[in-house]
Amino acid sequence: MNEIEELKILMVALRGIGKTSLLAAMHEEFHKTFERANLQTWVDDTNSLRAIEECKSILKNIDPRLKKQVTPTQPKDNPWNDQGFYFEIGSGNKKFMGLRFTDPSGEYFNPDAAPEQKNYIKQQLNQCDAIVIPVDATALMQKKTGRVNHGELGTWHEEKNNSQRITQLIKDAFSQIDSPRLVIFAPIKCEAYTKTSTDAENLLYHLKTGYSGLLDFFKSDALINKVAVVVTPVQTIGNITFSHYKTDENNFTRFYYHKTPINAPYQPKDGEQPLRYILLFLINVFLENKKQVLQKEQENLQNLETTLYTEKDKLEFAKQEFEKKQKLLNERNKMWWLFREVANFFDDRETPYSQAKQEVDKKQDTVSEVQTNLQSTLRTVEATQEQINAFNNALFRFAMGCKNNDGFAILQGHKWLDFPQNIF
Repeated sequence: MNEIEELKILMVALRGIGKTSLLAAMHEEFHKTFERANLQTWVDDTNSLRAIEECKSILKNIDPRLKKQVTPTQPKDNPWNDQGFYFEIGSGNKKFMGLRFTDPSGEYFNPDAAPEQKNYIKQQLNQCDAIVIPVDATALMQKKTGRVNHGELGTWHEEKNNSQRITQLIKDAFSQIDSPRLVIFAPIKCEAYTKTSTDAENLLYHLKTGYSGLLDFFKSDALINKVAVVVTPVQTIGNITFSHYKTDENNFTRFYYHKTPINAPYQPKDGEQPLRYILLFLINVFLENKKQVLQKEQENLQNLETTLYTEKDKLEFAKQEFEKKQKLLNERNKMWWLFREVANFFDDRETPYSQAKQEVDKKQDTVSEVQTNLQSTLRTVEATQEQINAFNNALFRFAMGCKNNDGFAILQGHKWLDFPQNIF
């Protein structure tokens, strides 16, 4: 199986929310996450990967007041040139599937984006298997006079997170989906809002309130069984707290933070959680497809075995007929030539002999072809079963590490996030 299936993950947020920082926090846990699942990875060196590494370098060396900011992903002359962050997964040096994280510029999501940029986002949303929505937790949880109360939303939630715009884009893209999708809400810069279990559950409550329109859309009859929804807070830097805000002359609000303690290192927390859920979902979908392939190929294998048995019987019968014709021809050829010529005039034995020989050759070719197809199908069955076994084991390890409390939650689609049933 030379070609592997590619699954696509799209980061969805406007500019400056922190899509690349979230990817950096995820990437920080990348190798450990896969090693624990006994999976191998092969990573392509792309511009996106270099941007992730640059982002991590900035965050690791950031000043105590976080004055230096990660540069937002810039719009490209041609958005279709974005290769994303791509890696392949496998086991035993065999590659089984590829994952591509695409981190478009936040400018593409704006209502006034260029037509080509809008078309690019629309197509990406239509084709992706999973969506990660970074949520600015400060914008969601803070108002000008302090933290929000129950039933309130942050003063800058719509300005920063632009939930209405995101909701409309996803509604347009998901209007006619025919395959399972995963949506992850990932509150970031949430260090101050996840200190205790109560804080974390409060953050979850406000997220559900802030995105109630989109969550209600996912619960519609058309999507309830197709869309899985998860909330995974990620501390993208670790050890920071919100300090204050300023609004510039363009009415743009900027949040300011500082480290606690002042010399705290770059220490993202729960960066592997979105990755775990993404892989848990995608591998479940992958396995569902592979199990269907396996069932189909097993049925094909059984049919080929039956066909081979039948064709071998036909070949054996053709050989017996050929031997009879050959025997009759040999007897004829032993006759004196004049008698043989007269006999051939009334009873031709050359033609039946030739026809019987052609029939044997034809049946032999058929048997050989069926045997070749059977061996090819058998290899497909074995390779598919190998993939299923490898990923079943990986699923168990991914699922065991997925958090589902203290602000983490599966809101919808447990079917696609379950443990594999046949490994217990």
